[in-house]
Amino acid sequence: MSGDAVPVPEGVTNQVPSADGRAVRDDAVQPGVGEPLPGRPEGQARSRLRGYLLAEALAVALGYAAATLKDGPPSTPGEWSLVAAGAVAVGIPLWVKSRREVRQEAAARSAEALAIDTDARLRLIVGDVTAPIAEVVGRVHQARPGPERSSLQGQLKQLIVEAAANLCDGDRTRATFFQLDGGVMHPQAWTGRSDRPGRVFTDRPDDRSGQEALLLVRFHDFLFVEDVHAEALPPGVQPKPSSRYRSFISAAVFCGEQSFGMLSVDAPVAYAFDETDLNVVRAMAQLLGAGLVEGPVELAR
Repeated sequence: MSGDAVPVPEGVTNQVPSADGRAVRDDAVQPGVGEPLPGRPEGQARSRLRGYLLAEALAVALGYAAATLKDGPPSTPGEWSLVAAGAVAVGIPLWVKSRREVRQEAAARSAEALAIDTDARLRLIVGDVTAPIAEVVGRVHQARPGPERSSLQGQLKQLIVEAAANLCDGDRTRATFFQLDGGVMHPQAWTGRSDRPGRVFTDRPDDRSGQEALLLVRFHDFLFVEDVHAEALPPGVQPKPSSRYRSFISAAVFCGEQSFGMLSVDAPVAYAFDETDLNVVRAMAQLLGAGLVEGPVELAR
């Protein structure tokens, strides 16, 4: 239920508007890939854990050697075989335990990195994205109906799609706002990849995907598909063979009982998005709906 998007100026897809109107790169706020995270150095933590495991292994080995040599060293091949078997029996549980502890440490580091990344994204959303969007929404409602309000609403639509494309983690993400007008939804604002969103959703009998999209908007719903080729999708949701996306999120843009269209993000790779991205898209859709609430828009029945 995603569209097909147009060339945009270089740098648009990795910038978000700041509170003073300047474009700010999102990688200036979030930690970059491979950059050290705050707090305890990763190498130091790993070395400390390995040191503990080595000391434990040496202690076990010394204890086993002392117990074996207490009555003298083995003197026959059979005794040496028993010693070797005992060493293996002691070593295997120790190896399994050390592997488990290493994996637990790696999982803890991953959780810490995820928490830091989530905190950075939250700061980005609140500080550099939500504030300017909320300001434009306020200016829309203060403006008189006419060219000024229409211009502000156009700015708001572009702010929303750029924010959605930047805040979602998918590789080469494209965001599109499909505006509802007379029972037809067409792309009104977009940013992201170079392929233009040419999809138009209608309620014609031969446009099953259009009917599904209009139902999604009518019932103020959302749709999250991680892989269009792997999941069992309804007939109207299946993409065309020429489509260049594998995963997408679509959410209705509405305010109260009024429906204005659909906000969609998509990516050319499967499993590009997660639940956090879904919540971001739904929040951006609601902010957009709050700025377009000047008049009712009815779905054609």
